[in-house]
Amino acid sequence: MALVQLLEDMRTALVFLLCATAFAAFPAPFGRQLKLQSPPLKGNDVVIMQNLIARSKHVATYPFTGIFDQATETALKQFQQGEMSPVPATLGLFDDVTANLLINKFMSDGYKDDGKILPGYLYKVHVPVYRNRSIETTATLYNANMTVLRRWTARSRGQSDSQGRALNQLTGSGETPTGLMAFDLNSPEDDPKSFGPYPVNRAVTGIKGNAAIHWQINGTTTGTLISNIRNGILMHTGMWDGWTPDKPMPNSHGCIHCHPTDIEAIWHLLVGLGVKVNTNTFGKLPYPYKPQGLLSVEQMD
Repeated sequence: MALVQLLEDMRTALVFLLCATAFAAFPAPFGRQLKLQSPPLKGNDVVIMQNLIARSKHVATYPFTGIFDQATETALKQFQQGEMSPVPATLGLFDDVTANLLINKFMSDGYKDDGKILPGYLYKVHVPVYRNRSIETTATLYNANMTVLRRWTARSRGQSDSQGRALNQLTGSGETPTGLMAFDLNSPEDDPKSFGPYPVNRAVTGIKGNAAIHWQINGTTTGTLISNIRNGILMHTGMWDGWTPDKPMPNSHGCIHCHPTDIEAIWHLLVGLGVKVNTNTFGKLPYPYKPQGLLSVEQMD
């Protein structure tokens, strides 16, 4: 056990050193220092920070409010004291070094698909992904009995930053977030070149994993990463310039790209299950329909 702890301490120190020397700026989705002040800081960056630092074994349970309050400062200090070596002199200040360590060590949510479907849903789409989202994978459509209806090729890589690096899943236009989320069939988007001519599936709200990064008011969850922070995550195709089915699909803005023949087939299969094609909301919130399906995005490495 002593050797295991030593190796873990060495790994943490190496990650910290890399963050301190190789990064000169905040990693997306962060872009400012966060600290306790009056009036208190609020925002999506506070929500995401609160959720991620709570993944550390050194941080006691506390409420995610989206407000940098006293409880958040205490949790941040616990994180810095337990995860950072040397411990920063500015305890309680969420700076670029702390942010880079947080993203590098706690971005992955550990979500694993359980091979089941929650009661009340008519279908489930499972999409395995890898850290390298340029690798296309095989997605699967299940009915309410978890019977396989179709398998097809999917791509979940988002856009890149100015250095050509893939934007992460907590960032607008970045990779499709991992986790379990409610999913629903909508009528086609109004841009067939970008989204194809067929009905699309829309991620509605996060249930588990990164998709369910959330905040609460008076103990009640009032918003999740999907779709209150990242909205418009779809499973769709497109009429992409120069693309043919023998080529990799283009990067999306956070959506799951699929071949046209598969999106068309999935539409018909879902309608055959009794799934209704709800009128497209084009991202308007709150979502007005009861979601009919589930999307499970699971990182495999």
